[in-house]
Amino acid sequence: MDELQQLRAFGEDVAGPSEGALSRGRRGLVEHIGSRPTATKSSSKKCFALLSGTTALAAGALVATLVFTNVLGLAGWRGGADAAAASALSDAAAATIETADPIVGPGQYLKVDTEAVYVIQAQNEDWENIAYLETQNGQVYIPADYNDDWVWVREQSEALRVFGVGFEDEVEDWVANHSSPEEVIRAPEGRFYNGEPKDLGLAELPRDPQQLLNYIYRVTAGQGPGVDYQAFDFISATLRTGAVPAELRAALYRAAAGIPGVEITAKSATLNGRTGIAFGIEDKNGYLHEIVIDPETGLLIGERLVQLFDSKLVPVFAGEVVGWTSVTSSVVDSAPAGGSLCGHGRPVGGVGSGKCDTR
Repeated sequence: MDELQQLRAFGEDVAGPSEGALSRGRRGLVEHIGSRPTATKSSSKKCFALLSGTTALAAGALVATLVFTNVLGLAGWRGGADAAAASALSDAAAATIETADPIVGPGQYLKVDTEAVYVIQAQNEDWENIAYLETQNGQVYIPADYNDDWVWVREQSEALRVFGVGFEDEVEDWVANHSSPEEVIRAPEGRFYNGEPKDLGLAELPRDPQQLLNYIYRVTAGQGPGVDYQAFDFISATLRTGAVPAELRAALYRAAAGIPGVEITAKSATLNGRTGIAFGIEDKNGYLHEIVIDPETGLLIGERLVQLFDSKLVPVFAGEVVGWTSVTSSVVDSAPAGGSLCGHGRPVGGVGSGKCDTR
């Protein structure tokens, strides 16, 4: 059943739009969502730009209403992933269904171990531009009962690599003297740093791949450097939690197969000693965002960000990996002892204020 037939079947008393009106509505919606200007980056540690919020369409109101539900949606209108990528993602979805999820029993924890590296760009005292890779590793212990204490161990950051020559000692000294020492944050309901209860948002996600992709397009409309890139980033961020059950992982992979621009970027990509297939999509700012999946188990190995241009200010060139994460999940019987709501700091402003005094 095509979109026009779906519109007519939606209610016998609803007049079906002409094919020309439907086409104009589709095109207007896609162009409107994809034409947002890019805002400036708010953090040197993240290379993902944010865009301003979306506004209502003046035309194509009926089509727009149906797009922002699961009746039609953007999924499938403009094609999908490259054929090879779509096939491999479908295979990964089948494999993940056959891979048993870790079962967290009473009193146990799901341990999500994340090794992360991000590019940092800064200036030294001589106003020279410097770029280096900094680690941001940690482990989150999620209790079987989400109301119990969650524990987050944040390791001290280290300089992993310095781009260019001559700044190695300077960067190493800077990171050693200014990065926070390892800290343990303990918080009921995952209220880390005096925040709101942690809600991974997994239960509300549809398990039907097309409905899931429509949902993702809807909730990310107006964000990021393009609708397709942002949909891919939503899938990556969800998988990165390390707590996604098998049936949802499979749906996310099949949803990714419906995103135009997604390709196999490496048939053999290694992150933190594990090798899998890399699926990626390029953004308008010159970055390639990849997720790496183990084809045998369907488990996420991690993700990486590749710069596709030569920087003018720092010696970071096209093809450089400027960020990556590796995620491993396992069930453990206990979490590290100690820790507090704000780690090395103390909460201020009342419960849930999101404020900590670190002085």
